[in-house]
Amino acid sequence: MEVDTIQKPALAVDPPDENFDPDLVPETGEQYLQKVMYERGKCPVVVVAAKPHNRHNRQKALTGLGAVPTDDVKNVAPQALMPTKEWESMQNQKFAELRDIITSYRGSAQYSENLQRTHVFLNFDDRKQLHEYCANNLPYVRILLSIPQRNLEMLLEYLHEWLQDSEPTSGQSSQDEPSDPELCDATSTMTPTGSKEPLRTGCRKDWITQWIYAILACLILPLEPYIHSVLRDIAKSCITLRNELKQEDEAKVLPLNLLISIISKNFKQADLADNVP
Repeated sequence: MEVDTIQKPALAVDPPDENFDPDLVPETGEQYLQKVMYERGKCPVVVVAAKPHNRHNRQKALTGLGAVPTDDVKNVAPQALMPTKEWESMQNQKFAELRDIITSYRGSAQYSENLQRTHVFLNFDDRKQLHEYCANNLPYVRILLSIPQRNLEMLLEYLHEWLQDSEPTSGQSSQDEPSDPELCDATSTMTPTGSKEPLRTGCRKDWITQWIYAILACLILPLEPYIHSVLRDIAKSCITLRNELKQEDEAKVLPLNLLISIISKNFKQADLADNVP
């Protein structure tokens, strides 16, 4: 049965006849509605978009400022670079404990005091300034907690773009700022040995992975679907970077494995996990 036969019209307007000219500009409300009826009749009931397929020019899907190939990332890294289930379990436990500490701190009296004495003014419309700041400063939790979540999400997009950038970074992270005794240092968890000294060797972009890890620990759940897409692309980029490493690059692969594990386990992206439960 046609839809028009079971819907009661709100306005009694005669349908366009054979003398109707769709190129004329409507001059009355009735003519406008007739043109709408004419254009609706020209629309197909179902529209299917053709999937682009060109191996020589791979299509990319944008998530904010970052871009990754739309086809699935294949893991071709040497087996020696793949994390074990025990290692992943330990890292995810550390991450969960860190998030619990941060959540508890948000509800404490010290949280408001921290916001008042944290004076870091960042222009999130100035990517160059953000890049310079992140490359030369550790991602202390007390700094991240003073940043609105929408800005943290924006920074995640920037970090994803920088992670994909093939150019080596020139900034060296500064360690002059003392750690806050009220808070744990999120970057310390980046070091697989458990040392309080942040990881500075191996991957030339380890400052980027440190910032991503710290932001993940500070995000307030639930997240917008769009941010889950950004996190998926970060994990895919880590898999791609891991695929480029050699078997002896164990030190370089640690932060990549960590982000893949954290995102797949804690942000519902199990299909990207290395060890499926």
